[in-house]
Amino acid sequence: MSWWGRYLFINLTERKYEDFHVEEEKIKKYLGGNGVGTYLLYKLSKRGSNPFSEDNVLIINTGPANGTLVPMASKFCVVSKSPQTGGFTKGFCGGEFGQEIKFAGWDGIIICGACEEWTHIHIEDDKVYFKKAEDLKGVYTSLTQKILKERYGEDIKTLVIGPAGENLVKYACIISDLRAVGTGGIGAVLGSKKVKAISVRGTKLVKPKNPYKLMDFIKSFEKTVYDHPGVKNLIKFGTSAGVMHLQHLGALPSYNWMRETFDRAESISGEALRKRVIKDVSCFGCIVPCGKYTVGGDAFTVGPEYEGVFSMGTIIGNGDIEELISLDRLTDELGLGQIQAGGVVAWVMECFEKGLLDKRELDDLDLHFGNTDAVKKLLKKIAFREGIGDILAEGSQRASELLGVGEDFLMTVKGMEIAGHSPRAIKTQALAYAVSNRGPVHCDIRPGMEENNIIPIGRCKGKGKVGKDLAVWTSIVNSIIYCLSAERVVGLKLNEKILEMVNAVMDWNIDIEDLYQIGERIYTLERLFNVREGFSRKDDTLPKRIKEETTERGQRTTQKDLDAMLDEFYEAFGWDREGIPKRETLIKLGIEEFADDV
Repeated sequence: MSWWGRYLFINLTERKYEDFHVEEEKIKKYLGGNGVGTYLLYKLSKRGSNPFSEDNVLIINTGPANGTLVPMASKFCVVSKSPQTGGFTKGFCGGEFGQEIKFAGWDGIIICGACEEWTHIHIEDDKVYFKKAEDLKGVYTSLTQKILKERYGEDIKTLVIGPAGENLVKYACIISDLRAVGTGGIGAVLGSKKVKAISVRGTKLVKPKNPYKLMDFIKSFEKTVYDHPGVKNLIKFGTSAGVMHLQHLGALPSYNWMRETFDRAESISGEALRKRVIKDVSCFGCIVPCGKYTVGGDAFTVGPEYEGVFSMGTIIGNGDIEELISLDRLTDELGLGQIQAGGVVAWVMECFEKGLLDKRELDDLDLHFGNTDAVKKLLKKIAFREGIGDILAEGSQRASELLGVGEDFLMTVKGMEIAGHSPRAIKTQALAYAVSNRGPVHCDIRPGMEENNIIPIGRCKGKGKVGKDLAVWTSIVNSIIYCLSAERVVGLKLNEKILEMVNAVMDWNIDIEDLYQIGERIYTLERLFNVREGFSRKDDTLPKRIKEETTERGQRTTQKDLDAMLDEFYEAFGWDREGIPKRETLIKLGIEEFADDV
């Protein structure tokens, strides 16, 4: 079958594991991946729990397309309560780990409790082993994975944290192979549980419920992929293809968002990076090798992806391609969430340049924009919580409170540093950063509709309803799970091709209205989680700089602009003016079991 209906439930405190069955009724309501993960997190976690407590639950989840031959469907997701925002978080990662979970006979892994000593969890189909991992403490992520493969076999698939996760850096990530689950501090959640690594080896075959129906879809879908011109560009440049496009739009953030063009954009563009590529690589079963093995100076990495160019390049004033590649690798080795790390560094640099912090307060580091040698030292200090790094490990918003400087140019929403698509120029992205349940990311309400001029760029009217459609679409995409890069092929909003995929992998016969409602249900339940934790309209905001300072092309998104989009977005979802889902909406969506939590 394309889903097993069973999860591996691991209680770290008791060092026990058992089957956890998810009823078919819940699969029909939430599909898989993001959807089922959100449902399980809501049911299994406690209101008001500390993200670093034993009560916090971490769920590694797959979707029904994982483990099948559907191309561009190799990602898995991780869902938990974020130590950075204090609310819902989720992250996604490509590679092979998600498929191996499926091959081991599980739809996902639920982890609760905490270990007393550093532990490596090794899974062999139905068996789980708790291995001591004290000797891996402080080891960088690639070496940790190398050591595990030497001990347990090259065929195992691995998930590890770096020093940042061990030291509970609020924006620490998880690394699998050379890819990252980079959102919301999930690496720190694993660190709080003293889990250094998880490895899996599976020997079971995923058998679709209707293989003939699925193969017919796959043949048609593969032809669509191969014929699409946007895919050819993705294969050649990866996501860094967007650098020069955004530069031309005046929507490429630089120097902690003081500008939205970068004078050395060409030197770190996708075209420039292409010259450093030694091999194009793809995730498991994918026919689109958008990953780039890239070499620069003393470093080897995958990418950098667009967000890596943004966070380790433009917003910190770095136009040196070799230094960009080196920083990209360093953040992954340390296990630092790259977007948030870049945001923290850019904020500190502006504080330094404006005389609010001096070298004495920054461990003698010269943090002028573009000084990558100082950035490397600072990132290591953050990961190991040494000196000024101990404060910056809390994120820029908390650091501003502790140091008493730089509040006016914080680039955060819900305590998290924003991603690299302009909320001044791209109004759907302004809405996205404000309302995203996991903090200001570019993957819940996507910027492509405006960036590709499918809908008018820079206008607020109607963007609330568009934003709702995009949130519903990504909720489905992230529950199937297939890669958001496939938007170039499948389309930028929910459509018949996505419906065909769902019906093929699940052997269902639902219609587009049914599928749309599943997406509404998932996104609304994420919102309910945050409402339960005290979130409301007051948290759906934007940085002061975005609302008050214009770019060199005169772009900004005012509070009035944002309020109009929020009103339309809330109304479209059936929420009240404070962003709280109405009881009748929960009943309509079939999630009235949670109505009393509102």
